[in-house]
Amino acid sequence: MFRRILRQVDRPAYAGVKPSERAYVQARALLGEASCVVELSSDFPAAIELLTRADVIARGAGLEELRAPILGQRGFVKRHVGDLDGAILDITAGLSHARFAEARDETRLWLNRGAIYLDLGESELAIHDLKRCIASGGRPGVSPVLVVGARHNLGYAEYLRGELPAAITAMTEAAAEAPESQLGVLLMERAMVLIEAGLSTDAESVLLDARERLRATKMNRNVAEAELVRSRCLVDLRRYDEAALAARSAARLFARVGNRPLHLRSEVARLQARLGADREQGVSRAVALRRAGEALALATAALEVGRVGGWGVVVPARLLAAEWQIAAGDLEAAREALARMPRIARYDSLTVRVQHHVVRARLAVADGDRAGLRRAVAAGQRLLSEHRAKLGSVDAVTAAAVHGVWLGLVDVAAAERSRRPAALFDAVERGRATFAGMGRVRPPVDPVDADLLRRARAEIEAARGLETSGGDERERSARLREARRLQEEVRHRSWQAGGGLAVPVPATARQVRKALATAAPPPGPSVVNMVVLEDRVCAVVVSADGVCRVDLAPMAQIAELVRRTRTDLEVLANDFIPAPIRAVADASLSRSVARLDELLLAPLGVRGDLHIAARDLLLVVPWLSLPSRRGRRTWVNSWVDLRDRGEARRPGGVLSVAGPGLRVAEKEARAVADTWGEAVLLTGADATCEATKDALSSAGVVHLAAHGRHDTDNALFSSLRLVDGPLFAHELDGLDLRGAVVVLSACEAGLSSIRTGGEALGMTAVLLRLGVSAVIASVAPLRDDVAARVMPAFHEMLRDGATPGDALARAVADDPEPTPLVCFGPLNL
Repeated sequence: MFRRILRQVDRPAYAGVKPSERAYVQARALLGEASCVVELSSDFPAAIELLTRADVIARGAGLEELRAPILGQRGFVKRHVGDLDGAILDITAGLSHARFAEARDETRLWLNRGAIYLDLGESELAIHDLKRCIASGGRPGVSPVLVVGARHNLGYAEYLRGELPAAITAMTEAAAEAPESQLGVLLMERAMVLIEAGLSTDAESVLLDARERLRATKMNRNVAEAELVRSRCLVDLRRYDEAALAARSAARLFARVGNRPLHLRSEVARLQARLGADREQGVSRAVALRRAGEALALATAALEVGRVGGWGVVVPARLLAAEWQIAAGDLEAAREALARMPRIARYDSLTVRVQHHVVRARLAVADGDRAGLRRAVAAGQRLLSEHRAKLGSVDAVTAAAVHGVWLGLVDVAAAERSRRPAALFDAVERGRATFAGMGRVRPPVDPVDADLLRRARAEIEAARGLETSGGDERERSARLREARRLQEEVRHRSWQAGGGLAVPVPATARQVRKALATAAPPPGPSVVNMVVLEDRVCAVVVSADGVCRVDLAPMAQIAELVRRTRTDLEVLANDFIPAPIRAVADASLSRSVARLDELLLAPLGVRGDLHIAARDLLLVVPWLSLPSRRGRRTWVNSWVDLRDRGEARRPGGVLSVAGPGLRVAEKEARAVADTWGEAVLLTGADATCEATKDALSSAGVVHLAAHGRHDTDNALFSSLRLVDGPLFAHELDGLDLRGAVVVLSACEAGLSSIRTGGEALGMTAVLLRLGVSAVIASVAPLRDDVAARVMPAFHEMLRDGATPGDALARAVADDPEPTPLVCFGPLNL
């Protein structure tokens, strides 16, 4: 179309047009053609030639107003080839002509220079220009697209400053106003922020959407950028082969469009994927040295293409080289690689900044430098703590743990080699505590979130009704899909919440031993920290008498027994299973729990009270069903939360709630309320989600007798069914429940899903993060008649002063049925 315009203005029919008007149209058409050439063919010399022709025409006609857009377009082309310094100079020159320029041209110059400052990591300069762009947005002739782009880029500036909730908010608001043609780029850059937040699974979904949109526009440079970002995302998800393929795809596309700096970044991303695989699988000395050489060559090549070439290449490339050199045993070369590395900037990604401390720690370990190891790990943990403190929602806090995995592994591996049990305990807790605890206290209720959750509840209940009545399966599936869409929208909105609460201080073996020695009555419980080392479960036992390490069993063997136990419990909880099959399951369960006892507890020699800190499948062992723990106080957490003993139970009333669909739930809830004498009792039509949440905020003891559902795919939407639908774990995020005791008398409420970074998510995990002193929950299906027998006895003992762990152990000790109830909570003494 631009070329047609150029042909038309040369025809005789336009001979009477003023020369200045003809020149204006010609120059504008050449500007447009140059933009198309860049995006479609990446023929940058041809684009520069077109701009030169436009400049000659504009100068010849005295069209000063076109100098700004022509210079700005030259800068735009230079940005595409990676010459960001040259691009800044051209656009700045264009802005010197801005007083003559049309409003749309000046606005675009502010936007483009701001975007280039973001490429350079100069967030403050970028913010200045982007705000100037937004201020120009109300002038006649300015496209709203420019303002949307500026608002989105302000979000990217917040990302560079480490303010991730603010970044996500700005980008989300900008995307809501963006036209379809602009969404691909906006989604790609939003995915970068999600990766920085640790939300890599969500980021990949966004990137796949962005990639398809960008492919439809045939903008190869942006498609390549999407593949480059996706490679980083896949590394975080530990899908290293896919990450390497995505990086290679990006490198080929950048080579095709002639963008040398981004081609180099893609090659660095490919090596990052290779390093991830080598970390997990090991690497030979020859291969490690070869890959270190590749990384160093990339760093050298980056320096040769100028300032922008070095950003995003030199630092990570030298870190990669150093890590492979350490693996090869060439420590002197690794030191040199670190010494020649430019100073890490605040705008470098969190992944790179943490990797720097990982490499320092590995080098210190190889040197036998304990002090150097402590300094490197401490610096890395401070960085992670600063990052985590800015995040508010449970979802974001638990996701961010992915950034600390390798630092924690180096720390734990060094402590394990020291053969000092206390050092191993301390290293494990340093890694776990960084992403534990609360993210925020709930702000005022957001009416949009409340409406989304109300609609999600209604869809789920409608689907349930169709299922029980034998209604249309397609409609039921559609209802559930809409519920999930609404839940995801709520979840995405939660990422915009800021943090502000202090990061928990990790417990040390010395502190725990001292606390146990002063417990009343002495000597206090034994604390067992379980960790998997080289696929084998290892326990560090801390008591008032000392600290010791005990190697237990292969994790694969434990995992098989836990899964078998759960299957047997499912069979025994089902009233419709025939008696012969139940007898087989009962015998199998007896064998499994006895074997778990033999492998996990017998070697520890603990006979008194026991507090277990563990992760993954070890969190769902039915500990009180193990023979040696029957009747003995046993409680569990994912980290050693050495909380102030004054928070053991907060003052407040008792809340007892009965959900629908359980034969004896109302009877159980009334019995609990009668046990305490004065209690808020919610049953029948009164047992709504809103009424329950309102009463939760002031209750000291909470009993919820309701159907439970653990959502494996989206653990934050694990739920308890109340009269108006499911009460989601997500809805509780931000409530201040410090010191409360919560009983979830429901199937599976104690289950959790493990995120890539190792953090547990589910109804119980959320409650623990909100500060409860104990959660009583089931890790397998629980028959409601069993719960109805056990729970009143539990509450009687709790009322009379027993700890939650003691009360539960004594309540289930003599019950003839297996009771997979577990007491979860911090180390309250």
